Amino acid sequence: MRVHILGSGGREHAIGWAFSQQGYEVHFYPGNAGTKRDGTNHPYEGEKTIKGISDEDVIIPGSEEYLVEGVANWKSNVFGPIKEVARLEGSKVFAKRFMKKYGIRTARFEVAETPEELKEKIKKFSPPYVIKADGLARGKGVLILDSEEEAIEKGSKLITGELIKGVKGPVVIDEYLEGDELSAMAIVNGRDFVILPFVRDYKRLLDNDRGPNTGGMGSWGPVSVSQETVSKIEELFDKTLWGVEKEGYTYRGFLYLGLMLHDGDPYILEYNVRLGDPETEVIVVLNPEAFVNAVLEGYRGGRMEAIRPNGFAVDVVLASKGYPDNPEKGKEITLPEDGLIFFAGVAEKDGKLVTAGGRVLHCMGSGATREEARKKAYELAERVQFEGKMYRRDIAS
Repeated sequence: MRVHILGSGGREHAIGWAFSQQGYEVHFYPGNAGTKRDGTNHPYEGEKTIKGISDEDVIIPGSEEYLVEGVANWKSNVFGPIKEVARLEGSKVFAKRFMKKYGIRTARFEVAETPEELKEKIKKFSPPYVIKADGLARGKGVLILDSEEEAIEKGSKLITGELIKGVKGPVVIDEYLEGDELSAMAIVNGRDFVILPFVRDYKRLLDNDRGPNTGGMGSWGPVSVSQETVSKIEELFDKTLWGVEKEGYTYRGFLYLGLMLHDGDPYILEYNVRLGDPETEVIVVLNPEAFVNAVLEGYRGGRMEAIRPNGFAVDVVLASKGYPDNPEKGKEITLPEDGLIFFAGVAEKDGKLVTAGGRVLHCMGSGATREEARKKAYELAERVQFEGKMYRRDIAS
């Protein structure tokens, strides 16, 4: 069996690395300048590419847009949900209405389809105001604002398409919940699932959770979660998969719950129908063999075993100057000869590695303790050189 991974970021490199470590032949579509160290890169041409892959192989979409586009509808050997189910991530409105329909714990919400409706419905909420774009917005579709006036202004522009290029349509107004955020990810086949080790990620650009939201500036795991909370999270997964079944579908692939632990209970903030980034990088490093085995058992409908972490892992993301709004590109990268690094926004030009995106590299550290893993990740981050290199200094501190 060969493994075909769709995407070009650090998450996809990490998944491919885990499979290559176990001796599998790995192919990336389109991949990046680093993925070809662990497999072969190919151009991605949509349905033509997917239908050209052997039925004997497995296809793993790394990123949500492939699933929302319908790759799992084109071929039965895709490890991911069909596009009708991928609406759980592809449409915030669909997801919230789905949760309400099946009694799944989530924040109180309203849907606004026009600026006039937004102005009227926002009065049912108190600050801070949370407004979410309905469709995919590459991590930029959530606004958290203290002023009602600003919430109406920016929310209206989100509806009309003036705020984020290529993003327009209805919005969800969510009640703001205080608490601790937690990512819960599982490998799923039908109603069966196994929860992956819990990982903490850091969304804000700057230390102490300051600055703009990003795709994620680093992560660490495993995070210790009480058995009582785990049981409540399992119930959320179970109810979600029961709801999918009631809608007439089967879920196979990865399922991610973005949670808020509020007053002792986990609430679902959002669904993702794929693995998180940068959480994946940490999960695969914790136990690559167990990760691969669990994915393949989930794909085949076999018995999935829980992943037992080998110590701790830390991911420090190196970003380009100007990220997230306008990252600099084309800066030459110098790498150390040793250490585990997953590539994201990296290209090759005239035989040299150069920056080609906002998040450039994921510097990984592992060890028997969190402190040891953290030390290794930061030592590696310091040895990487490129002009405008940015990273947080408080990951896993």
